[in-house]
Amino acid sequence: MSQTDKTHTQRFYAITVDPLHVGTGGYRLGRVDNTIVRDPGTDLPKVPGSSISGVCRNYTIYGLQGGEKNDAITCATSPNKKIKNNCGQCAVCAIFGFSSGEETGAVQGHRNQMGLVKFFDAQIAAFPVSTMYGPVWVTTKPIIEDLGGSLSTEPGHLAITTAFELANSKLNLGWLYLDADQDTSLNLPESAGNTPAVEQIRQRLVVASMDLFSHIVNANLEVRTSVSIDFNTGAAESGQLFTYEAIPRACLLAFDIALDTFRCPDANKQEDVWKKIIAGLGLFEVMGLGGMNTRGFGRMRVLNIQPNQQVEVNNND
Repeated sequence: MSQTDKTHTQRFYAITVDPLHVGTGGYRLGRVDNTIVRDPGTDLPKVPGSSISGVCRNYTIYGLQGGEKNDAITCATSPNKKIKNNCGQCAVCAIFGFSSGEETGAVQGHRNQMGLVKFFDAQIAAFPVSTMYGPVWVTTKPIIEDLGGSLSTEPGHLAITTAFELANSKLNLGWLYLDADQDTSLNLPESAGNTPAVEQIRQRLVVASMDLFSHIVNANLEVRTSVSIDFNTGAAESGQLFTYEAIPRACLLAFDIALDTFRCPDANKQEDVWKKIIAGLGLFEVMGLGGMNTRGFGRMRVLNIQPNQQVEVNNND
């Protein structure tokens, strides 16, 4: 968690309970028909902040009580397309912003207002890969350091470093068979928490070079095939076969949410905003996000939150 005089940022860690598919919105030429969103600089899959924000906005309504919940539901279900999800009056509009086109906003006379919170992309922190020694989670030195951890050495281009001992100093990551060194300092930062899932990842952590990491991740994504069924025959429809990829189960993700303390200076109000957001994040494990939800995709457990969690707020900075 970091704080300046204008923002209060909280880092959240999440683990995929089901495969996660956040698609690019259309078919692409390549090994699969429906690809997932990737960072253009690293070619690594990610979950856009807009996807997290939109789903969290919807689920935040579930955690509201009394009149606040009624107002938010009225806003979300309004038949007026200009007002729907943008009434400018409910708690959800105040936190996530609105653009109604009407001069009836929370700030009188304004047609739109930006939200108090900013959601940043969820990046892969540790990626699960099957090996001859069982599952391991692969990461890189830059990722570990960006999360607040440290690593004394960085492996070479075609080598890896493990947090556990190997019998012959070799390890396969998918189809790759690489030299491996052990480093007892290799660990995830304490901010990732100490849940059983995180402890398992800590014990089975592997570090690869950044250029090799992208190949490892993209070669080990989950790929599924589906087909449309003809209602009359009960058989597959001709020409309706399609494939799609997803981030696999047990992938550790990290993302930041920043609260604009300049426009929300009251400490009690800040705590209330965080409480509502955390309630929404808690439903990611139940309701899911992304596409293919009806096909067993989308659930994601946010690890470092608790019910009714209060985020520390300090206005002295």
